[in-house]
Amino acid sequence: MEKGLEFFDAWVKSQKEFLETWLKSQKEFMTNWTESIQKLQASFLNLEGFKEGPGKEMLNLFNSWFNTMANSARVFSDEVVKIQETSKGAFEKQMEMSRDMVKNFTELFKQAGEKK
Repeated sequence: MEKGLEFFDAWVKSQKEFLETWLKSQKEFMTNWTESIQKLQASFLNLEGFKEGPGKEMLNLFNSWFNTMANSARVFSDEVVKIQETSKGAFEKQMEMSRDMVKNFTELFKQAGEKK
């Protein structure tokens, strides 16, 4: 039965590593996406047609829209990270409880086997 506990521990460890990797990749994606849009925005600022007239007005509207979207994305990303951290903690607690149950059943079956 020790092999069963070793397998269970290895499975829990792999699931925990998966969640951590996934969480990190999601956070990096949102950061990279925001940075790339800001670079795109900066490149438009350097174009001649966008410094005066209707181009400038359009750029101001785009800047306002982009800033709103970037801030919303940042808030959303931060909240998703918090939810994922909470889920990760709950998952770890659940796996620890499951490990204890497996251990208790193992002991129970071992005792039952010795009585025969």
